[in-house]
Amino acid sequence: MSEKQRIVGLLLVMLLTAALWVVNLLWLRKDTRPPVWDMALHQSYALNYLPQALPAAQPASLTERSGNYPPFVHLMIAFCFAVLHPDSKVATLANIPATFLLLWAVYQLAEDLAGAAAARWACLLTALTPYLIWMSRETILDYWLAAWVAAGLLALRRTEAFASHPRSLHFGLTCALGLLTKWFFAGFLIAPLLYVCIKSRIWRDRSRMINLADAALISILLAGTWYLPNLPNLTHYFVENARIGAREGEPAVYSFQSLIYYLRLLEGYQLFGILFFVLLVSAIRVWRKGLKTDGMFLLAAIFGGWLAMTLLRTKDPRFTMPLLGPLLILAGAWLRDWKRAWWATGLKVTLILVLGFQAYMINFGVRRLPEEVVLVRGYSGSLRWDWNLYLQHYFHILGPPRREDWKQEEILRKMAEDANAKGVAQELALIPDLPRFNSVNFQLAARFRGYRANVAHIQSEPNGMRSFDGFNYLVLTEGDQGMSWSTVWSRALNQIVFDNPGVYRLIALYPLPDGGSARLYFIERGAAGKAAAADAPGVRRRPYGAGASSAAGARA
Repeated sequence: MSEKQRIVGLLLVMLLTAALWVVNLLWLRKDTRPPVWDMALHQSYALNYLPQALPAAQPASLTERSGNYPPFVHLMIAFCFAVLHPDSKVATLANIPATFLLLWAVYQLAEDLAGAAAARWACLLTALTPYLIWMSRETILDYWLAAWVAAGLLALRRTEAFASHPRSLHFGLTCALGLLTKWFFAGFLIAPLLYVCIKSRIWRDRSRMINLADAALISILLAGTWYLPNLPNLTHYFVENARIGAREGEPAVYSFQSLIYYLRLLEGYQLFGILFFVLLVSAIRVWRKGLKTDGMFLLAAIFGGWLAMTLLRTKDPRFTMPLLGPLLILAGAWLRDWKRAWWATGLKVTLILVLGFQAYMINFGVRRLPEEVVLVRGYSGSLRWDWNLYLQHYFHILGPPRREDWKQEEILRKMAEDANAKGVAQELALIPDLPRFNSVNFQLAARFRGYRANVAHIQSEPNGMRSFDGFNYLVLTEGDQGMSWSTVWSRALNQIVFDNPGVYRLIALYPLPDGGSARLYFIERGAAGKAAAADAPGVRRRPYGAGASSAAGARA
């Protein structure tokens, strides 16, 4: 890459990063909702790295403060909290460096494989990818992972098959940071790493083998500082995660639906119809003509990552997010080769305008257009995954901003006032598990506001009034309860509360943005509560929640 091309590429990446984050900041100003499940969880883990925000029962060591997840993203969020203040919107700013790293790595990798013109197109298309736009303002690990995977592929290319010792060390450092972001990093790098080693037969060159060993040593030593102490917990976590995939109704690994799962998600939820069509034609073109250099390296990265994610029972569109940048290098290579004619220029301008309009639509919505256009109905587990022309939302979790108050702060404040008056602990049981109303974002809200509350989601089989042992308060909702696999007992638990008003004393009722309502109860455990419990068996005062719909959200 010439110095001029490098400057042009840097300016393009900076411009696209700035444009995306101007849009994100405008979106964040308009949205008042709390973060959903995993996003709230990672922000809560980030708080564990701020001494002033630690709960009384703080994790024993630094290696335990991010739970079962590597700590890199949590440390980035914690840095934003420390510089500004702990807040969900501040947490999203931790993704700004990831945007720049992703676009810069895609640009340079595309320039190396397909030329400067292809690099510009690949970078632009990556910035206009709907799913990446949505995820850029969500505090999940996979957005940073996408950046590190692209950077890892670039660093691997620059080792020149481990002929360069300094660049091999740089590759090792990049791998360490990728692994400290998420363990999936290894699944995306193993195939291209094997391809490079086999193609160059590095075992025949002692210096190359030493460089590879040094890169591996750096990666293992740095990433091992977190992985080794957490290995026992991770083993249990991975087993449980596979069970969750089965509970959610994901297809069995060795099945046709599993084979095409991520192809359908690529079209229907990540790229949408138009960009997917461009990618499909581009893949055919590359198959016939090849890239500028070493197209097999890119194919190894794409198919290797796809295979690794397909072999997991738990599946989600975010898991293959790191493949989007490399895939769009193919599209960049095709657009680079269009003829220099008026019609070609017109088509390129049209494509940019359409994708720009699509980006506006998924960010802020276009009311005159349908919210979604389904081309073909797809696989149905706990959710139905369709082939879509486009979507204006992602299961109504991601999409246009909304000014909604889910009452977490009011409920927590009321519980704290009541608990202080009664002299009891702020132990809260939450029965529903809705995207914006769940135990994780309740707990996060409590920590942001300094409440000494402990919030837990109850999803075990009902055991009468013993179902709420250890809690002094509970919250239930009428109507939608959340994801079916995590709320299978919610209605039965709610019925226990309604059947025993002498034990579960209603404190306040809160209307929710989804049209339902939340009820905050105090659990009477004194003599009055015992007397009421003794009279309770066999009494059914009213049926609960007939005809309520199942959850429409997904754990993003």
